[in-house]
Amino acid sequence: MNKKLRASSFFAGIGGFDIALEEQGVEVVFQSEKNSFCQGILKKRFPNAILNTDILELNPSDVPDSDIFCGGFPCQDLSLANQGKRRGLSGERSGLFYKYAEIIEEKRPKWIIIENVPGLLNSHGGQDFRVLLERLDELGYCVSWRVFDAKYFGTPQRRRRVFIVGSFGTRGSVDVLFGGESIEYVHRQGLGKRNIHSEGYDDGISQSDFYTIQHATIGRKASAGPQAKGYRNDGEAYTLDSRGSSDVVCTTNAPFRIRAITGVSGELDSNRLRALGNAVNVSVVRWLVKRLVETENRSD
Repeated sequence: MNKKLRASSFFAGIGGFDIALEEQGVEVVFQSEKNSFCQGILKKRFPNAILNTDILELNPSDVPDSDIFCGGFPCQDLSLANQGKRRGLSGERSGLFYKYAEIIEEKRPKWIIIENVPGLLNSHGGQDFRVLLERLDELGYCVSWRVFDAKYFGTPQRRRRVFIVGSFGTRGSVDVLFGGESIEYVHRQGLGKRNIHSEGYDDGISQSDFYTIQHATIGRKASAGPQAKGYRNDGEAYTLDSRGSSDVVCTTNAPFRIRAITGVSGELDSNRLRALGNAVNVSVVRWLVKRLVETENRSD
């Protein structure tokens, strides 16, 4: 019988990693999340997991033995959206990677999964990413990384993120992120199919009645850079961000505001949009965790 894996989730947010882990039979035994709104969601959705708040106050001995550590440390100091303010890993928020690495060093889980913005790859001319790789290498991990876009995993949203997998003492991370046969996917409605090496996801995502508006500056072209706002109806939404500046419309006659659709309060709407903007896309993580579990079972 396959071993039941255990996972600890750091910077857990609203549990994107955790949902995908549970779906693949992995037990989530520990979570760390500072935001009180997200904590409420985690307590309701994962009542059996130990919930910790601020990672800076976390003692490694408080973390249960786990096969998998997962989490996306804060991206604000790495994101291209913060043009001119990218402090990288020296920033107060993205610098929490070092605390995460301390816990990894103490506990040495078999697997590590890290998610972040692609800006991690070129922050400070690539030096921040070099620091991350060297740190994990020093701890004995084989590290692989790959940039995925959620729109190729059945989610009608443009959301590019880099996923980093580390396997302790083995080359397992390579098997998780690479390999497999190419499959066909629909890139844009009416343009036919293309090939992509992400097996298991071949559903088209484009619909002619899907609209999205970023209301902050209507009319600005999507080519205007990371802060681009505007309107599109090609079946793909702009990247949701923590500022909640993307309004999604599923049909041509639907209300524009999410608040108008749900009837929730303005405060709750704002908290929810920020949480979604910071969240990990479950569809991508589901693909990744499935391959990790398969790789683990083969190695056993």
